[in-house]
Formats: sequence, C-alpha cells, structure tokens
Amino acid sequence: MGSIQFKEKIDITSSKELKLFVRSMAASYQFIYQQEKFDLVRRADMLELIDRDGVGQIALNFAAVQENSKMTLTRLELYQFYLMMELVCRSFLTEIGDEYKAIAMRLNKVSERKYNEVRSMELTIAQTLISKIKGDFASDPEFEEMLEKLEMLDE
Repeated sequence: MGSIQFKEKIDITSSKELKLFVRSMAASYQFIYQQEKFDLVRRADMLELIDRDGVGQIALNFAAVQENSKMTLTRLELYQFYLMMELVCRSFLTEIGDEYKAIAMRLNKVSERKYNEVRSMELTIAQTLISKIKGDFASDPEFEEMLEKLEMLDE
C-alpha cells in the first residue's frame, strides 16, 4: 500500500475578510490562553497544544500580505492555524468564553447583540476552515496526533 504525500507548503489567497478573521482569532487566542486559572487552558498547556509565538507569527504573516495576494503557509503553520481555530472555538463554549465576552464587549464598546453576531460569523468561518483542513489532512500522522491531543481535552 502506497503512502500519501502531503504538501509541505500551501498557497492561499489573502482577502480583507480572511485577514480580519485571522487577526481577531489570534487576538482571542492570545488573551484566552493566558488565562491559566481555567481548566481548559491548563489542560491544553499540559498537552502542549498552546503556541502563542506560532500564532503570533501566523497573525503577523497574514497582516503583512497584501489583499488578494498569494501567501504560503508551511504544513506545520497550517496545522497551527487549525489548532488556533479549534482552541478558540472550544474556549467560547466554556466559562472562558463568558469572561472573554464581557471584556470584549466593554473594550470594544459593543452591545451583546453585536458581539454575538460577530462571534457567530467567526465561528461559522472557523468551522468551514476546520472542516476543509481536517478533510485534506486527516490521514497525516502529525495531524492525527494533534487531533488525538485535542480529543483529550474533552475527557
């Protein structure tokens, strides 16, 4: 049986919406995964799922690319991007999400309705991207290992 070869680099086209999405998700991630008082954060850290530097670099890469230009992510950067989205989405379903919501509403001076609209849109985008990446790379042993660690967060 032949082995599947996965691309080491993936080209994507940057758009204004994608750049805003990545900036928002990275900011959420950076805030949320500094909140060590929460069990989810402690477990994610113990499982070595948190990489603030990697997420920060991905956000910088997206910010630097011109809209409608191609940019390249390594396979490992794509996996970090996936992990960032998974962890942020999961955190929104916990008490961390409640605390983040209160702080974000206060700092951004938005109503709960507006916050919920934006968060709902971000979750929809994240779920679409998560499904696509998972479908494309689910057979990669490195990706499978990351998914197994993510499953441990639910235990």
